[in-house]
Amino acid sequence: MDIRLKKTLDRIFYPRAAAIVGVSKRPDNPGTLFLRSFRDMGYEGELFPVNPRHKEILGMPCYPDISSLPRVPDLVILSVPPAAVPGLVRECAAAGVGGCVVNTAGFSETGRPEGIRLEEEIRKALQGSSLRLVGPNCMGIYSARGKVALFAGMFPVKGRAGMISQSGSISSISFLTGMERGILFDKIVSSGNELDLNCADYLQYLAEDPAVELILAYLEEVRDARRFLKTALSMKGKKPLVVIKGGLTSAGERAAASHTASLGGRREIFLGAARQAGIILAEDLAQMLDVTSALYHLPPCRGDRVAVVSAPGGLGVNSADAVEKSGLKMASLSEDTRGRLSSILPREGTSLSNPVDLGFGAVVPGNYRRVLEVLDGDPGVDLILAVGSAPASRDGDIGLLQAITDEVLEAKTRLKKPLVTVLFPSALVAPQAARLHQAGIPAYLTPTAACFSLRSYVDFHLAGAGELRRRPGG
Repeated sequence: MDIRLKKTLDRIFYPRAAAIVGVSKRPDNPGTLFLRSFRDMGYEGELFPVNPRHKEILGMPCYPDISSLPRVPDLVILSVPPAAVPGLVRECAAAGVGGCVVNTAGFSETGRPEGIRLEEEIRKALQGSSLRLVGPNCMGIYSARGKVALFAGMFPVKGRAGMISQSGSISSISFLTGMERGILFDKIVSSGNELDLNCADYLQYLAEDPAVELILAYLEEVRDARRFLKTALSMKGKKPLVVIKGGLTSAGERAAASHTASLGGRREIFLGAARQAGIILAEDLAQMLDVTSALYHLPPCRGDRVAVVSAPGGLGVNSADAVEKSGLKMASLSEDTRGRLSSILPREGTSLSNPVDLGFGAVVPGNYRRVLEVLDGDPGVDLILAVGSAPASRDGDIGLLQAITDEVLEAKTRLKKPLVTVLFPSALVAPQAARLHQAGIPAYLTPTAACFSLRSYVDFHLAGAGELRRRPGG
């Protein structure tokens, strides 16, 4: 990417000095909340609150304007009324600030002439300067290593994911729900209306960032689509890109226009271009996080042959259907594997083929772990899908959820092949799902969700090896 743009984005994501304009004594004031977020993150640079009506905020000296700051900040966050933004952008440009985050809404997304006019004034204020702008109508950035946050209460983590979101709420929800699944972020940008910097700029930056191993995106409009798709194509098989594209229906397009002033574009054109570029498309946030969990946690795969193991027979059959419907293959187990399974499981009420039905053999402590280890050793198996429950209970452990989770976690330390689990859609499974996620084992509530994620994961890795297979109906 352009070296000047990279240097500017480095200043934005790793600011040595930052200013927040629009702070106040009110604890719920957006500017004050941004100030708190810097402190919660343990920001190590110089931090300058700006408001001419206050001498101090949260025990920090408060400055009247940008020109009075003791040094030029790399990053300035503007959380002020819309009419004040163009003038402040001019101040930042004149001072040599690296980047502005315009948190303020009330611009072209409103559809009102005044908002459109103000955006045009901001564009004019940027002309002839090196200042770059994030937003307006956005939550800004999260940078784990730069210690900058989207909202108060965030903290730095050692993450490997990056995200671009034209929705502030989706960016913040992804951070929180991602943590539940063990998905941690290095960088997030809530880009809003993208008046200046756009999703193609951010994608190039994240694609070249060695700390970011996979990228998520929520997009209502792909500005500079040619460059965005060219960058995505360069990442194919190297760094996954998982995208939710909003505004693909007439209703979604109308909603996007009032949200970020975006035009959704024709569905068929976008979907075709995305497939060609190797973009993984998700329908919603849950599916995006499902897919990301597999890509984030699992090692590279060597093939698409799946072994299913289950104690509930019906869920095993359901899982086998989901495997084939997704375009994956059910593995054929070797005679040696069947023989080893027969020495572990009862003869009645079980199946030694694929799916492996443990039946009441799952009630015997240690059996689930042993079966997983046997399947892991079969050369005809590339992936293991384990249904983590049984039609039994013991000592209040309904469905043996805890006992089987214990055995899956124990087996994980010995297994060499990718492993995912399927629980069932109930609040009962939440504690065990959390344990699995934190150990790097993706846990799904349905076989369909698990197999969609595995299919996306396999496609990514086989594309990198030049072996991409066509999806059913794709």
